[in-house]
Order: sequence, then C-alpha cells, then structure tokens
Amino acid sequence: MSTEIQAAPEPQVAAPAPSTGSRRPSRILLLLEQRQNRSLLEAELAGRHQVIAEADERALDGEFDLCIIDGTSLDRLRERVQGRKEQEKPTFLPVLLVTTRPGARMITRHLWRSVDELIIAPIERAELVARVEVLLRARALSLELRDKAAELEATALLLVERTAAAEEANRAKTQFLATMSHELRTPLNAIGGYVELLEMEVRGSITDLQRSDLARIRANQRHLLGLINEVLNYAKLGTGTVEFDVSDVPLGEALTAAEALVAPQAASKGLTLRVAGCPPEIAARADADKLRQILANLLSNAVKFTEAGGQVEITCALEKERVLVRVRDTGMGIPADKLDMIFDPFVQVHSDLTRTAEGTGLGLAISRDLALGMGGDLTAASMPGVGSVFTLALPLASA
Repeated sequence: MSTEIQAAPEPQVAAPAPSTGSRRPSRILLLLEQRQNRSLLEAELAGRHQVIAEADERALDGEFDLCIIDGTSLDRLRERVQGRKEQEKPTFLPVLLVTTRPGARMITRHLWRSVDELIIAPIERAELVARVEVLLRARALSLELRDKAAELEATALLLVERTAAAEEANRAKTQFLATMSHELRTPLNAIGGYVELLEMEVRGSITDLQRSDLARIRANQRHLLGLINEVLNYAKLGTGTVEFDVSDVPLGEALTAAEALVAPQAASKGLTLRVAGCPPEIAARADADKLRQILANLLSNAVKFTEAGGQVEITCALEKERVLVRVRDTGMGIPADKLDMIFDPFVQVHSDLTRTAEGTGLGLAISRDLALGMGGDLTAASMPGVGSVFTLALPLASA
C-alpha cells in the first residue's frame, strides 16, 4: 500500500553546502510509486543536484549516484537494485529507502541488503538533505578511491616496465663488460708472453737498456691486466655468477696475509703499516679468497691515498654475532657530501687525483658486493685532513 510523503515543518537547521569539485553534479534517481511523492522530493533536491524522477525500472540501468526508493518500489525491484549495486562494485552506489515507520520485518528484509540508509516519513527537510549529502559524499569518496587505485595501478605497471627495461639494460651492459674484458685479456696475456720470451733472450741477446724497456712494458701490461680483471670481476658480480665458498676463516692469518701483499708499497712511500693483535680464536664465516681480495683492496687504497710519513692500521674486534675488521689511515679523507658515492662503480671521489692515483674506481664497489655476498657489509667513515676508517663486518664463526 502506497503512503503519501508529507513534509514535516522545517526546523531552523543550516543545510550542508552542496558538493563541489571538478566532477559533474551528483545525479539522484527517484524511484517512487506516487507522483506526488516524486514531485515533493524533486522540489527539495533539484536546486542542489541533478534529479531524475522516474517510475520506470529501466532507469536503474542509467547513470546515477544515489537512488531514493520507497518500500513499494523496493519490494518490486529488489533484485534489480541489488544487481545494480553489485555491478558498481568496488565503488559504492548508495540506496536510500523512504517509508513510513517500518516494522522489524521490513528492516530485517531490506536494510543492509539492498538499502544503505533509511528515512521515515514525514520527512524533515534538514534530515533529508543531511542524509542525502552523507550518502553522496560516500559515493564521491568511493569514486575518488577507484580513480586513485587506477592511477596507482598504471603507475605500478609503468614502474614494472621501466624496472624491467633498466634490468635488461644493466644485463646488457654487464655482458658487454664481461665480453670486452675477456677479449682484452687475450692480447694482453700474449704481450706478457712475448715480453717473457724476449727477456729470456730466446730471440737473441738484448742490451741492458732493452731489458729496462721490457720491464716497463711488463709493468704496464700487468697494470692494465689488473684493471681489466677488476672490470671482469665486477661484471661477474653483476650477473650473479660469482660463487662463494664460505667456511670458518681465522682472522689473524687473513690480516697477516693481507699485510704482506701491501707491505712493499707502504715501505716505498715511507708509511707505517701496522696489524693490531687479533686473537687466534676469532674467526669469521667467509670465503677466504674473497676476504683476501677485500682486505687487499682496502689496504691498497689506504696506502694509495696516504701521504709519506702517514700510518695505516688494520684491526679486528667482536660485536655481538659479528666480527669487525677496520682499516684506518691518516690520509686526505673524504668530504661528507661525497662519502655515499665511494661504493658506486667507476667513481673516484678525488677527480684531481685521476692522473696520479691509478684505478678503475671499481675496487670499493667490488669489495662491498663481495661483503654482501658473504652475509656481511662494508661501510666507511671519514674526515678530510684526518683520515678514513673502512669497516668490514662479517658473521662470526660458530664456536
């Protein structure tokens, strides 16, 4: 049985401001059986929103932001209303039921199934406007969330595509470096072999001056081969083809062996090279060869960038479940704004030293990657004019 809606006396309550923004005006669909009821609600809402007053159920297939429906229409169109709400998901399409004071049976049957809000006739204007504005705001927020989700999805897809392109470019670069390094090693090894043949006088006797020239050729050949080997090692790390043979490595022995590698360079510059006592029972979980390579890189850098008369020291200490190896020097130091760059590949912080300090700028990058590959880390602290401290952290060997 249809019930005519009568507007109650309007209390002095300020109505909410109309919705604003770049979206089109909100559309409200009125599905009410009685024409008088539709006219009443249309008159109340038309000044603030676009109102579609229909009795035809086909209006449910159109575009709207809120459906106001009465009990009679809802009984007849409940499945259509539910279907349209499902169609809109995940966005929220609100339905407001206008009825006389309902019994518990109607509330149980309709509320929270097809209906999101309930308003009881006779209707006060302020209450109607407030309910409508709340539902439309919820609708607008759901549409904004949908748009944001679409933007995020598009951004994520673009990020995935760009990441894949960057990874592919990085793989191509790494493969290029590996190929070129391998191809360059072959002629360099041949040069070394011919120098050795000449020094052995297989091709005939040589003078002392020629022997001196051959020694210079050999030294430069070895230096260039060392640079290429660095590039090749870095390329291998980039492709993930480096294997780690991790075991318990006594640190005292590793530090002493590393000192022996750089002692001649330190002595030639007049540096004091000191290895602090490392208890023999301290051992790290590491690949012995990779550890030796890291220590050699750190000590070589310390010697390279420390002026004559300076000091280079290597120590070890325990910290919880880690062992720390520190290489400390009294060299020129690194500016604070460039400290984060030193582990980047092909970077030499002191560009003014590129003519005197030889290298590819890969030593520290390789060392940190090797440390990470063994479950450790490599960090640095420095102060210009005072010196630098490089700390290699590795897992402590099990007792």
